[in-house]
Amino acid sequence: LQVTATIHSFIPPLAPATVNDQLLTVQSAQRPLPLALLIEDNRDVVRYLSYCLEADYRIEVASNGLEGIEKALKIVPDIIVSDVMMPGKDGFEVCKILKSDERSSHIPIILLTAKADIGSKLKGLERGADAYLPKPFYKEELLIRLRKLLELRQSLRQYYLSLATGTEGSNPLPKTSAPERKEDAFV
Repeated sequence: LQVTATIHSFIPPLAPATVNDQLLTVQSAQRPLPLALLIEDNRDVVRYLSYCLEADYRIEVASNGLEGIEKALKIVPDIIVSDVMMPGKDGFEVCKILKSDERSSHIPIILLTAKADIGSKLKGLERGADAYLPKPFYKEELLIRLRKLLELRQSLRQYYLSLATGTEGSNPLPKTSAPERKEDAFV
């Protein structure tokens, strides 16, 4: 039994600035919100994703894979959500290109697509996607995956910065009672 839903029924109207593919200027008083790049050719999906993310992210939009690659290299977003099936360069190519470029290889990429078969999922993960969500998707799952990927990147950034600077006290990874952390013993 397969359940499908029409995404159009869940899309609230957006302010004109969001529809213009311009960078949203919503920011926290303490620090700027993370920047999410949405690469999606379907305007209805863009509107729904913008609605889902606008409270927690600044949003930039690209309407195809080539534009998405160019914007990612120009603005270096904190995270990318990309469709797979798009004209020109598809989401698999976007992943491969961005993950092989030193300027963007660190950016987490979530592929969000109607191609839910295991072959497509494996292809996306092989090309470097950090997560692969089939459409229709659960808003809560998308938000959790986005948040956890950003938290992981931040922890890794802090960890390697502490190694480079020798500031052991700022190490975000917990110490264990053993002489080394489990991760260090594994490596």
